[in-house]
Amino acid sequence: MSDPKLSPYHILYVDDEEKALHYFKEIFGDEYTIHIANNAMDGYRILQQYGPQIGLLLTDQRMPGPSGVELMEHAKKLNPNLVRILVTAYTDYQAAVDAVNSGRCFRYLHKPWDPDELSVIIKHALDYYHAMIEREQLLAEKADTVRHMLSSDKISGLGILAEGLNHHLRNALTVVRAFIDLAPMKLMEEIGGAHPRDPSFWLDVQHQAQSQIERIQLLLSRLAEGSHARQLERKDECTLNEVLEEMINMFATSLQAKNLNVDVEIDPNLPALKVDSGRFRQMWRLIFMEEITHLSPGDTMQISAKVKTDATGQPQAVMYVRDSGAWEGKDKPANLFDPFYTRSRKPDDFGVNMMACYVTMHLHGGTAEARHLEPRGLELKLSMPLDPADTPKKEDDFFRQLLTHEQRWRQREEMAAA
Repeated sequence: MSDPKLSPYHILYVDDEEKALHYFKEIFGDEYTIHIANNAMDGYRILQQYGPQIGLLLTDQRMPGPSGVELMEHAKKLNPNLVRILVTAYTDYQAAVDAVNSGRCFRYLHKPWDPDELSVIIKHALDYYHAMIEREQLLAEKADTVRHMLSSDKISGLGILAEGLNHHLRNALTVVRAFIDLAPMKLMEEIGGAHPRDPSFWLDVQHQAQSQIERIQLLLSRLAEGSHARQLERKDECTLNEVLEEMINMFATSLQAKNLNVDVEIDPNLPALKVDSGRFRQMWRLIFMEEITHLSPGDTMQISAKVKTDATGQPQAVMYVRDSGAWEGKDKPANLFDPFYTRSRKPDDFGVNMMACYVTMHLHGGTAEARHLEPRGLELKLSMPLDPADTPKKEDDFFRQLLTHEQRWRQREEMAAA
């Protein structure tokens, strides 16, 4: 903080003595961005206007209207990280001590304050505020990193499950299918070439068995695709509006048959997305299949998307799918991404579909989340970085940064306590 004027952190001084305000601004105005107010109400309005840009609040205790302690209480609700210093006369000593002990202020100063002493305190206070902001950002990064680690573990486990199912079930199904294919021919041989009385029975049995085998094979294929834990190459450029229009046209008959209304609202500032086109389109196909399967006639489906910045400052494409469908019992929304869980409980609903969507977002460097809507419905939130090069930080780098920050944090607290 060698040039405080360039710092985003401002100072607010509230005092009903006009001379004190102007004296403070005259001394520190060349070093810091100063805001002044002569009563608590005006000071609070300045805090509302500038928000977290103000890092330090100095306030007199005794003023017409609300006191300094009352102002600090309200200021803490606006910005819990704001450093608050109470300026008091000796007669207000007990109020100052109580404010410090209850956590309402960082420290207190006696009037008249000494400019040199106050200069050191201000520097320590803004350093402390900077550390608080930095710590908050680091904790947000930690949450994202832990979530990414959990997603990686989950996808790794799903990959092992998929490989096992493919290996064991496909081998068994091959034998069963060969038997079903040979059964009619063998039956004809055994009855000496004569046609049975009801040949449709055998043909129907064969058809039903074959369709179920194909269903199992399709399930296994989707499970294998969904759990393929290899980072995708995001080399294709897709416009989300075009992809969604393609899906609506593809499923137009099914949507019309169930009288399902699809409303699409895409932020015009959302750029074309760098994705793996095949997997990205497959994800949206599975989402539409999931919605059509479990929604009831007359339900609605809303799709929106916009650009948002995550906790680390990365611009992300955030896509929402909201519906008005029912949710079974007390099931948790996170169950939606578990293999074989089905929201609708219908036999034709593939639970693995949403697991495949979860994995697709993870392999694009993003996340998939689900939550309940009130009074009914579900929200699916899909987020991924706009730049394919923006991948989650490695765990070792993160924890090294965390340890470095903790050392700096302790140093600042020791300086503040001195």
